[in-house]
Amino acid sequence: MNNRLILIMLIFLYSGVKGYGQDRKNHFPAATFHQGNAQITGLSFGIASGFKETHTNVVTNGTRLELIGLGLLLPLIPRSPINENDNLFSVREFEFTEKINGLNISGSGTVCGDCIVNGLTVGAIGQYLYASNGISISIVGTIIKKQNGLQLSMFNDVHKGNGLQVGIGNSAVDYKGIQIGLLSNDVLKSRGIQIGLFNKSKNLKGLQVGLWNVNQKRKLPLINWNFKA
Repeated sequence: MNNRLILIMLIFLYSGVKGYGQDRKNHFPAATFHQGNAQITGLSFGIASGFKETHTNVVTNGTRLELIGLGLLLPLIPRSPINENDNLFSVREFEFTEKINGLNISGSGTVCGDCIVNGLTVGAIGQYLYASNGISISIVGTIIKKQNGLQLSMFNDVHKGNGLQVGIGNSAVDYKGIQIGLLSNDVLKSRGIQIGLFNKSKNLKGLQVGLWNVNQKRKLPLINWNFKA
């Protein structure tokens, strides 16, 4: 009786493991990212992301090529979707539409609020992603909720970031690193260095260098600082 019970348990466990392993269908060397539960090794391609409301659970290991993305419309939005009251999930716990490990290239820019890129993401006009670990480059704007690495575009916005922001204007809710803005840097909580004509932080632990600098302690031209939390 005990042997039968053990056998039943082993069969049940094997079935569960086998089912979990089949969550994603493997594709090589190329496939479209317009499908659900897929792992693509090599090249994934498509026209635009962000149309489906359901989580498609697609992982690209290699290069993702988006011929036309919704980044074309990003400069038309009235304000940034980044909200200081947003609760951010851990990337490991986040249910993503797509995860790209490698290179993401979009003709106009990827707009996908539940997509994650680990590597390099390039959008001609603008990008909006949940998370980016690596380098994010656009011409007009880059908006990312969680950024670790480099943001490079005319206007950069991030909820929680670590690394380097370079642009005409940079904004963030919580940022650790260096912000270089030709015009301005505006952060609620900043740990690091702000360099620009106008720098503002409501909670600074670091250094500000610019024409006019504002933090929770004082307002000063040229150089301002605060090194106490």
